[in-house]
Amino acid sequence: MRTGPVKALVREVLATLPQPYSEHVIEDVFFSIETTPEWLRVYESLCTTLGKTVVNNWIGYWVANALRKVGEQVLPSSKSKLIASYSLLDTDAKTVVRKPKEADALQLMSDYYQAHKSELPPDIRKYREGIVELLMEGIPAAEAFSAVRKGKA
Repeated sequence: MRTGPVKALVREVLATLPQPYSEHVIEDVFFSIETTPEWLRVYESLCTTLGKTVVNNWIGYWVANALRKVGEQVLPSSKSKLIASYSLLDTDAKTVVRKPKEADALQLMSDYYQAHKSELPPDIRKYREGIVELLMEGIPAAEAFSAVRKGKA
């Protein structure tokens, strides 16, 4: 799974939003996508390729990641029709993880795979690029493997 285009879309949209961002920034990003024809075309293309649920989840993830924010409260969306709900990003991320380089990410992926291959689905290798991408963003190996497994459904 390639989330790079989703990440690029999020970064482009975030660059146009007024700062400081509100805790409702995820909804603001979706509303901007919905009301900007060029971004809406990109969004719809991504949804065709990856599926709407995957794209929406990754948009939320990349917004939170870019701002180093987290949130546990989920609110219904009142501005955007692209999403039913979103996470309120109201808390600074607790820790900033050192982001590994590609070689380190490949080693982390290999180590995790070797230790857990009996628990992983046989087709997990198809998601190698997505796993490496997440590891390079500082996501722990268990979460990276889990995210791509959830995203492929």
